[in-house]
Amino acid sequence: MAMMAAHMAVRTIPADDELAAFIGNYGLGAVRSTRGIEAGTVNSSFALELGQGAFFLRLYEEQGLKGAEDEALLLGHLAAKGVATPPPLKGEDGRVVRTLAGKPAALFPWVDGHILCQKTVSPDAAHEVGKALARVHAVGPNPAAPLGTGRFGPEDLVLRCERVAQSTDTAARALSGALIEAVREVATRRSAKVPVGLVHGDLFRDNVLWHEQRITALLDFESAHRGPFVFDLAVTILAWSFGDTLSAEIARAMTDGYRSERELSELERDAIFDEAIFAALRFTITRITDDAIRVGKRWQRFVERREAIERLGRGGFRAMLGV
Repeated sequence: MAMMAAHMAVRTIPADDELAAFIGNYGLGAVRSTRGIEAGTVNSSFALELGQGAFFLRLYEEQGLKGAEDEALLLGHLAAKGVATPPPLKGEDGRVVRTLAGKPAALFPWVDGHILCQKTVSPDAAHEVGKALARVHAVGPNPAAPLGTGRFGPEDLVLRCERVAQSTDTAARALSGALIEAVREVATRRSAKVPVGLVHGDLFRDNVLWHEQRITALLDFESAHRGPFVFDLAVTILAWSFGDTLSAEIARAMTDGYRSERELSELERDAIFDEAIFAALRFTITRITDDAIRVGKRWQRFVERREAIERLGRGGFRAMLGV
């Protein structure tokens, strides 16, 4: 199955003449077919068949033109440095981002690959994901596109809890006060001294494509920002190591893979417990306040993950990860 950016959705549908004019900037032939990719919660995504083959079209729903251009610069930079991520294509005028249906848009090469379901995540696969994440951290941002600190810091999450309090989900609404308290508590414990740099922020299973046990693409750098590397590792451990329960084997393999490319400092080893708690809170809150539930992404899973890590405690979590 050919897939590209499964963490996307269809919110804006360009008119045929708008799309034809947009594609005309690339010299890739006429549009033969268009298929919306209906999944995820952010941006609008389309599989296109053009005269010269298959391509992927992305309309940025939540970023302005500058943000989309900065992300395009980042993707081009990462790809040039050997990270397995498809860079946006340049038009005949040299531009990689232009406007389509009133939104910033970019065209990408199509990448064939599949997404691993949770049951097929092996220690070997987790090891490869850990290595890939460490390489992103090692490459770092494009100097021409400085990174911000992201949209999901502690105070951003506290503000989002006001929306949690208005949620139509009764169980979520009842948690709003406890979530605010938990965010503020862990925020006071997070270390300000750990190494920071480019973090992906969202390296879930649906943002990694595979072919024959090899990673063919890391996708969706929408949440990329300047932050603690150990936070990014914690997010990825949470995303890959939990089925019905926490798999210590998968979590350890991912950590080992990461450390094979970039060793963790003692500060990071101590901080990973708090970063994992913060990451679990981040995704609990954003899944309640975004449209993630529409595609089966349950916020309760991250409550369960936080509770599992809290039961292990700081020392137990470190021991499980082998750090």
